[in-house]
Amino acid sequence: MAKIGMLLMHRNTPRDLEAHEQLAAALPDAKVGDADELGVFEVEVDTEDQDAALRRVWDAVTASGTDDHIMFMEHPELPEYWRQFSGTP
Repeated sequence: MAKIGMLLMHRNTPRDLEAHEQLAAALPDAKVGDADELGVFEVEVDTEDQDAALRRVWDAVTASGTDDHIMFMEHPELPEYWRQFSGTP
């Protein structure tokens, strides 16, 4: 089991919440957690390793067309890249 941290980019707007539902529909056998007040949530997938989990969730974001509303919290190649969108230092 691998967990992937995700972020709703516009802090729980109606369209972000719709995107969250669309991502969950694209990952029917994964556990897609509820977003907190900042829009942070986790996706838990049953994969052999973290890289496979990242690929699987990436594919689901792409397939669901939610890439304008959902982003990865951390990626090994781009640490803290989300911070530019957070509005905090």
